[in-house]
Amino acid sequence: MTASENLGVLRLDAQGLRLWRAGQEAVSLDTSAENIAADCAFAVPADRARLTEISVRSDEHRHLKQALPFILEDEVIDPIELMHFAFTPIDGDRYLVALASQADMGSWLESLGDDFEGAFVHEALFLPWQPGEVCLVVETRSVLLRWGQHQGARVEHDLLAPLLNALPTAADAVIVYGRDQVQNLALLPDVLRELAQWRQGHFGTALMLVDRGQKFIDMRQGAFAPSLPFKRWWQSWKPLAIALIIGAVLQVASDLAQYWRLKDDNIALRAAIEESYRQANPRGSLVDAEKQLDRQIAEYAVGVKGLIFTEILDRVGRVIAVSSELTLSSINYSDSAGEVRLDLLAPNYDEIEALRERFTTSGLNATLETSSQRDTQVRARLKVTL
Repeated sequence: MTASENLGVLRLDAQGLRLWRAGQEAVSLDTSAENIAADCAFAVPADRARLTEISVRSDEHRHLKQALPFILEDEVIDPIELMHFAFTPIDGDRYLVALASQADMGSWLESLGDDFEGAFVHEALFLPWQPGEVCLVVETRSVLLRWGQHQGARVEHDLLAPLLNALPTAADAVIVYGRDQVQNLALLPDVLRELAQWRQGHFGTALMLVDRGQKFIDMRQGAFAPSLPFKRWWQSWKPLAIALIIGAVLQVASDLAQYWRLKDDNIALRAAIEESYRQANPRGSLVDAEKQLDRQIAEYAVGVKGLIFTEILDRVGRVIAVSSELTLSSINYSDSAGEVRLDLLAPNYDEIEALRERFTTSGLNATLETSSQRDTQVRARLKVTL
C-alpha cells in the first residue's frame, strides 16, 4: 500500500472508531452508516502489534510463508498457532514482518464491518520520519513513536525515557507533537530534551508530513486478506437483479401459458386431420394420418420417369375400350421400368393383334408376352412400354 494525497486513517481509541486526515481533528464514525471512505486504512494499535526485520536465504523465499512462524518462534511469547504473520520484501534477502494475535485481527475486522476493504498498517508507520530522527506523538495515556524506517511502538508515559535511552542508534533530533510543551518535553531523557523540536499538534498534524511515496506493509494477508465485496456489489446491482428476476418469471409464465395453448391446438388439429383422413380412407389402421396419406398420394404422383399413373391408365383404358369383346383381368404398373403389363381375355387372337395395333397407333409399344387358348377364349399378357 502507498500513501495517497488525502489518506484517511482509522484508529480505535477510548472514544471508539475515529477517522483522521492530514491536518484535521479526528471524526467519530459509525460503521453501520457506511461512511468509511474507500481510501481509508486502519491503523493497527502499536501496543498490540510488532514490527521486525529478518534476513532469509534465497533458497527459503519460496517457503517463507510456512517457515515464518518457526523462524520467529523464540521471539514470541504467545503460541505461534495463535499469531498472525504478515511480511513484505525490503531489499535483497531482507524482509519486514508484522505480527499480531489472530484474536486481535478478528476483533478489529469485526469493529470495522464486513464491507471494509482497506489495509491494516502498523500505526507507527504513519508518523513522518527522517534518518537520525525520532518522531513522537504525545497522547493522553501513551506516546506513539517512530525511530526507524520500519521501527515504532506505543508506550506509556513512564516508559518513554527508558525506551529512548535503549535505542541502538543515538538520535540527532526528536520531533514531538503534543498539546502541552512543558509536560511533553518533561517525558524525554535529559540528553534528548535539548535535541527536541516541539510542535503544537496531534496525530492528524503528523499525517501532513508523511512521505506520500512511502510503501506500507499491509497486515491483511492470508486468512485476513480482503474478500470480494459481494455485499456491496449486491447493493449496487440489486435493483437490476430484481428487475431481471421479475422479467424472467413473467417470461416463463408467458411461455408456459403459450405452451398449454399450443398443446390444446395441436390436439384439436390432430383430431381434424384424423377426421379428414377417415373421409378419404375409412378403413385400415391409423398410426400417423399425415404420413400414411402422403404415401398413398405419392403413388399417384409423377414417377421417376416423369409419368403420372392416372394419365397412363386413361390412355391404356381408352385403347382397350374400343373393343367391347376384350376383358381386362389385371393391370400392373412399374414406374421405374416405365411399363404396364395387362392380363386380357379375348374371343380370338385377332382381337389381341388388333389391340396391339391400336396401342402402336396411339404411340405406345405393345409386346405380346404370353398367350393361351382356354375353351372359347384366349388369355393373353401384353407388355406396354410407355
